Amino acid sequence: MEKLRGLLTDLQEYLSAASPREKRLISLAGGGVALFIVLIVYASFASAVRKAEGALDEKRQDFEKVSRLSAGYNAQEQERQMLEARLRQSPPTLMAFVDGMAKQEGVDVAGMADRGVVVAGKSGKPQESSVEVNLGKVPLEKVLKLVQSIERSPGVVRVRRLRIRKTFDNKDVLDVNIVVSAWQAT
Repeated sequence: MEKLRGLLTDLQEYLSAASPREKRLISLAGGGVALFIVLIVYASFASAVRKAEGALDEKRQDFEKVSRLSAGYNAQEQERQMLEARLRQSPPTLMAFVDGMAKQEGVDVAGMADRGVVVAGKSGKPQESSVEVNLGKVPLEKVLKLVQSIERSPGVVRVRRLRIRKTFDNKDVLDVNIVVSAWQAT
């Protein structure tokens, strides 16, 4: 502490004995040092602010991503619940259902065969029952309407396989083989 006081006294003596030119030079040098220190402090604060803003932007992006994923999850969860509710409905008797749909669309069924019940998934849930339907000499528009009406029916009923062949005697009609399946939770 004594050394510091001694240095301060020496500095005061030097400044009081200095010429005006030396005093201006010392004050300019002191101002330059002070300006340099201010610039260093400003640069460090600016760098810290930029880092904080970058981290904040990253957190905002993460939050937006989580929000989008949450919305997607909620939509998929609702879709799953609706599908489970449809699976709990008792499926239509497939042979009568497909025959009724074919008559509604004006399509003649040439033949139908029950393919039985297949257990899908683990622990026998859900069960799939299938029917193979043969349609002879049907225009493409009627086939499309029949498939659409089957797909839009209540419960979980889908066309699993569709095989279309041209007939040899008339190019405007088709021979069609369809496998229709219905699922039900057990």
